[in-house]
Amino acid sequence: MTLKRRIFVANTGMVLFSLLILLGIGSILIDIFKGEFLNVLGQNTTLADHTYEVSTELLEIDSYQENWDKLSEKVAGYGYELYVSDGQGKNVFSNIRHSEMECIEQLEKMETETDKVLLTNMEGVTVVRIHATENQSKWNVYACYYNGEDSFLGMDRGMFEMFIIVFMVAGILTVVGLVFISQMITVRLTKKILSPVNELTKAAKRIDAGNFDEKISYTNEDEFYTVCATFDEMQLHLKEGIEKTAAYERARTEMVSGISHDLRTPLTSMKGFLKGIIDGVANTPEKQEQYIKISYQKTCDMEQLLQKLFFFSKLETGNMPFFKKRTELTQWIYTYLKEKKPELNEKKVEIEFESKDNQVEIELDTEQMRRVFDNLIENSLKYADTENLKMRICVEKDQKKARISISDNGNGIKDDKLTHIFEQFYRGDESRNSKNEGSGLGLYVCKYIVEQHDGKIYAYNDCGLTIVIELPVSIQN
Repeated sequence: MTLKRRIFVANTGMVLFSLLILLGIGSILIDIFKGEFLNVLGQNTTLADHTYEVSTELLEIDSYQENWDKLSEKVAGYGYELYVSDGQGKNVFSNIRHSEMECIEQLEKMETETDKVLLTNMEGVTVVRIHATENQSKWNVYACYYNGEDSFLGMDRGMFEMFIIVFMVAGILTVVGLVFISQMITVRLTKKILSPVNELTKAAKRIDAGNFDEKISYTNEDEFYTVCATFDEMQLHLKEGIEKTAAYERARTEMVSGISHDLRTPLTSMKGFLKGIIDGVANTPEKQEQYIKISYQKTCDMEQLLQKLFFFSKLETGNMPFFKKRTELTQWIYTYLKEKKPELNEKKVEIEFESKDNQVEIELDTEQMRRVFDNLIENSLKYADTENLKMRICVEKDQKKARISISDNGNGIKDDKLTHIFEQFYRGDESRNSKNEGSGLGLYVCKYIVEQHDGKIYAYNDCGLTIVIELPVSIQN
């Protein structure tokens, strides 16, 4: 049962239980006191004393000449109270209480056109009444007697006091019972609510202490179950993020160290060769030319490394723009290899190009894709570890994508390393020549550029390393 439903049922049950108790007690008290009350009233049918004297005074009503105060004082001497109304039932004079008034209201409804005195006893009230006419005015005069010492609000005093005592005791017991039940329900409900809250608090403290492995032990299927499960999932993602950040920082530190070493080596070399020229060690034009060419080459190597770092910086900050246009892929690769041929020939690299489709149109940023091909060829040059490097580029197409395979005849990569070679700063391939280890950015940059083209890149071993690029083909108009 959910927490929301549990609270609703608990509160509703408590209210209904309270109402049932009150209704039960009320019904019992009504049954008890209704019988006793009617019994007392039934026994009290005797007319009050001095009814004859009061009746005599009412028969001589003409002598008072509508001086109701005087008549009231007269009947008050016998313990009676006076009520006078005109012919329309409007109150003219009254000094009676509420209990007598209820009896008079019932008598007013009766048709009594007589000048005789009528005596009535109703619910313990003695009423002496007369219908009088004076100067064409009609008056209904009532003299009422109620024993105020032995009754209260129309009920026998002893019976009323017993009623109050019993009602107070029952009320107190009811309140105590309701408070006890409410406390029990509240304690259980609070325990249900605070249990997951306490677990979440403990989990937060564990995370603050660096413990990301222990999960929250909460199995009740309510709203907090989802919260706790979400918290565990967040804890897992936080752990993965921290581990990834730590690995990233380690790799970044290693990269900075490696780049510092890579820059220091050509700088030291350049410094030595330039010093040799200055000191006259290169004392022939041939040696001077050789020293200058070597220094220039070292400068080019440093420039290339700095360009990679600059490109990586733009890539990380999201400032790398992409300008795609519809391009025929086969022709573009053919043109790229034609421009690259002199450099490849100089490095004694053989490249074979094959396309099974002559028309492969894709949305391509040619400048960025050129960087991808440059990085892949450079990767093979560094790590193929073979004297006669041969590469093969093949293009295939289906209805949705173009597939570019770039393979070499090198030693390949261990299978457990294949899934990591496109990671940022990854340089841990022991199967290749460690002296050629780079910055670990080349293949990561390739992956980034390919994904920006809505494609994917992966690698596998097949008599060497094969890297596959899959790109979506353009929709024909």
